[in-house]
Amino acid sequence: MSTAIPPEPAIKSYFFDKGYRDLRDTITESWNRNIASSKEHFDKAARHFPGSETDKAQAILWGTAGVSVVVFGTVVFLAASAVHITILFTFFLLIYVAFSLVYLTERTYLAGKKFFTVCPQCHAKSRLPEHFCPRCGEVHRRLIPSSYGILHHTCQCGEKLPATFFLKRGLLKSRCPDCQSLLETGHTESRKAFVPIFGGPAVGKSAFLFSAVNQLIDHTARIGLRSSFLESRTENEMVRARQQLAQGRSPDKTLATLPRAFNLQVQADGRDPRVLYLYDPAGEAFNETEGLVLHRYQEYLSGLIFLIDPFTIPAVNAEYADRLESVRDALQPSKLPIEDALARILISMEEHFGLGKAARLKVPVAVVINKVDAFDLEARIGEPAVRQRVQSSPAPVAPESTRDELLRDQLRRWGQGDVVQQIETRCARVRYFTCSALGHMPDGSAQAFEARGVLEPLLWILGETDPVFATERKKAA
Repeated sequence: MSTAIPPEPAIKSYFFDKGYRDLRDTITESWNRNIASSKEHFDKAARHFPGSETDKAQAILWGTAGVSVVVFGTVVFLAASAVHITILFTFFLLIYVAFSLVYLTERTYLAGKKFFTVCPQCHAKSRLPEHFCPRCGEVHRRLIPSSYGILHHTCQCGEKLPATFFLKRGLLKSRCPDCQSLLETGHTESRKAFVPIFGGPAVGKSAFLFSAVNQLIDHTARIGLRSSFLESRTENEMVRARQQLAQGRSPDKTLATLPRAFNLQVQADGRDPRVLYLYDPAGEAFNETEGLVLHRYQEYLSGLIFLIDPFTIPAVNAEYADRLESVRDALQPSKLPIEDALARILISMEEHFGLGKAARLKVPVAVVINKVDAFDLEARIGEPAVRQRVQSSPAPVAPESTRDELLRDQLRRWGQGDVVQQIETRCARVRYFTCSALGHMPDGSAQAFEARGVLEPLLWILGETDPVFATERKKAA
């Protein structure tokens, strides 16, 4: 099977195609004329020789003329050709320099803006998507300043297509070069943040994602940012999840181990748009390390949320044994131990994404204990407990560091000291949070779910990785 890249369906610039042919044809024609002229003189000399003395004299004259044409004509031909080639190649060089400058300027600008293309379907990262001609639908795979044009490419149908970001190339319909999924402008020409929600089966990742996005939309509106969905698919999923939460039903469980990204575009006046790529892989992907190999977005993480179900911990189950059985179906404790889920994330990144065995993840990691609405967990480790510690401290303390200390200590008391040590050792920037992704345990009633604590971990990661979110977070504080 051939893997050759098909030619672009565009007309090459004169200076990269027809210009060379014209130069070749001009030189060939000039040389042929020189040869034909000399041959004509030699033929006349041949017709007069042998013959009379007069004919011989004319033969010598024509022969001398023929030699002169060959000698001097060749010299003139070479000189004229050299001038022609020099002039034409000077223009060629100027065109090469021009398209190289435009291309390098564009690449530098996009790199400075941190713009690149990421497919929400297959998660492939690329510098450039494939663009469709709006007239005939042909696919242009390299719509950049090149031999097909500096600022525009002319499709074979005659349509002019912008060949640079500066001429709004992103408004053209485009697709992923790897899987051919259609892309929106925000997938290509925007700054991006990639935040997966990791955790075992039934830890509440889907509820966390939808509740966090729901609150993020409200939050951005309050601080003067505009939020919008890139795709109708994502918007429809959000509408359905909102309806389910309002009716006291949990959002649909994620079934795909390689999920399509949930995209949300956020923009402030006068600033470039930011597109969030939020990922919610099925917890079953964590049952085997190989299940995480397909998660290509781990190559360019902005941060990650590690969601913990406290009822996975044996000590927690023992503490609430007398009450747990009656609500087990509602709580749906995860069956994958916390240490196994964490180990598989790290092993996957070591084996397939270049993380050294002793290296630390440089991206921010939010460790979030979910389901604190159950029993008295919120009073013990939630925000009420954090506020109480802050108020009772003899010296001023920050709520963030107080929360980190409280949750680390509690995880150690629950026998998860090894997990805490591994997190602190392998992650350079860690912050601990608690949340209730639903707000209360499912009880079969139609009481609406209203999540608590789901937005803070996401805002912290975004603020750590993007100055726009950091600025807006300070404004909202």
